Amino acid sequence: MSQTAVLTAQTIAPAATLDDLMDDVRALLPAIRARAEKSENERSIPQESAQEFLDIGLARVLTPKRYGGTEFGLQAWVDICVEIGKADAAHAWCASLMMHHPHYLAQFRDEAQAAVWGTGANVSADVAIACTFTPTSRVEPVAGGYRVSCAIPYLSGINHSSRVMIGGMLPTEAGPPDWTLFLVPGHEFTIKDTWHTMGMRGTGSNTVVVENAFVPHEHTLRVDDMREGTTPGGALNQTPMFNVPWIYYAGMTFIAPMLGAALGALETYRAWTAERASLFGAQVAQYTSIQVHLARAAANLDAAELLMRRCITDAERPDARRTDLRSRAYRDQSRASELIVEAMDMIMKISGAAGFASASSIQRAWRDVHFAASHVALNPEVSFAAWGREQFGLPREPRQNMY
Repeated sequence: MSQTAVLTAQTIAPAATLDDLMDDVRALLPAIRARAEKSENERSIPQESAQEFLDIGLARVLTPKRYGGTEFGLQAWVDICVEIGKADAAHAWCASLMMHHPHYLAQFRDEAQAAVWGTGANVSADVAIACTFTPTSRVEPVAGGYRVSCAIPYLSGINHSSRVMIGGMLPTEAGPPDWTLFLVPGHEFTIKDTWHTMGMRGTGSNTVVVENAFVPHEHTLRVDDMREGTTPGGALNQTPMFNVPWIYYAGMTFIAPMLGAALGALETYRAWTAERASLFGAQVAQYTSIQVHLARAAANLDAAELLMRRCITDAERPDARRTDLRSRAYRDQSRASELIVEAMDMIMKISGAAGFASASSIQRAWRDVHFAASHVALNPEVSFAAWGREQFGLPREPRQNMY
């Protein structure tokens, strides 16, 4: 087991505008493309990539301004993920979490926020945080807080994170236990190298090991409060994005990198095919079947993006806590994932044997997209049924914690 590598936050001014930040992101894309194969081979994005993400201010995008954040918002988060995803899905996945996990922290009590971001002249938002909601930690109530232990796999970006939020079931005096997040500092966890997969290999989603760590009560967050958008941090951070029901953004963490990867594959295929000749000497771009498949794939990606954007727009509505809107967002995120997979399959199909070459970025995107779509948050059998129950006036399934 190993300890996480600690990145050194640079003393830099945050991007003055979102346009400035997008320019900084685009400037990194050539290096990200060049590191994609290395990320696969090493099963983790390089530390220099994670450092560059921090240096340009990605960790600040959804962090409160009072802690040095820029609060550029949920749409900006999606924009950045998609742009990075065009270069490499694994980098986009890690960038997505680097932006989004501070959004979770901002919903904790202020004591937890200050423990990570500092106070007074020592405030810094340039911190990478990992998170798992899997509620398998052992939790023992003690004076002032809890003793927590776990060995939980699949923590993307853990190799460059200095804090981790882990899930567990908190015993209650009456009724069922509360699904809760526990904030654990870097010196209290180690990493077990367990990430061996065929897709999203570069995300470094290893196992976090925590042994009897003390977590103060103030460093916990009830998932039920996140689900309703009524967290203690949301009461302090009044910007609407800190008071949004969980379901509106839960799946975006994964869909936005998927969309970027598929769009990148589409761009690669279009440029490649414009100059490609078939075995019979004809220009491949002249085939109607190729044109139709390309159009269908592009239309699927456009539809997926529209569904994603509506989720974010609905999150900002004054009536966003309506369960019919929330179940629709849950449904739409799963459907967006399906549309992206369908589009990626079309691109792979018309790429032919050359698309399967180990050096092809198209086959890597194809593997990454399929792998990402298997995430439990995007399971259509669950999310579609949740929307269907809402339509028939049936109560929420008792085990349904997402919306």
